[in-house]
Amino acid sequence: MPARLTHSSRNVKGRGWHKRGYRNHGELYIQLKRSYAGFSRAHDVNEYSSITEFIRGLHNDLMGEDYVLRDGVALHYEFYAKRQLLVPSDARVNTILDGGETVYAKVFDDEGNEWIGDAMGGFEPKPKRRRAGE
Repeated sequence: MPARLTHSSRNVKGRGWHKRGYRNHGELYIQLKRSYAGFSRAHDVNEYSSITEFIRGLHNDLMGEDYVLRDGVALHYEFYAKRQLLVPSDARVNTILDGGETVYAKVFDDEGNEWIGDAMGGFEPKPKRRRAGE
C-alpha cells in the first residue's frame, strides 16, 4: 500500500509574496494561464499533493468557467509546465514546481489539433500557421 501524502503547513518567504519558493501554510502559488482564452488566474496547491490531485484541481477550476467544451466533438484539457505535459502520477507537486510558476492549460481534440476560445464562450479550431513558400 503506497504511503499516504500528508499536507504541508510550513511558511517560507522564498523570494517574496507569490514568487518562487514562497509557501503560505504549505500552499504553492501557481499562475494558471488559459492559452485558449488569453488570460490567467491564480491557483493554490499544497506542495505535498500528488500531481494527479494537482491536475484534478486545475481541471475543476477550468470547468467552473464560462468556456464549455463543444458537444459532439471530443475535446479535452492538457496542462503544461516548463514546456512539459503534466502526466498524472503519485509524485509530489514540489518535485516539479516550486511556486511562482506558470502552468498552461490548452484544449485539444482526439487528433491532436489545438482549439482556442471563441467570442461566444465555446471553442473553435486554432488556425494552422502556414510555412513560408506554401
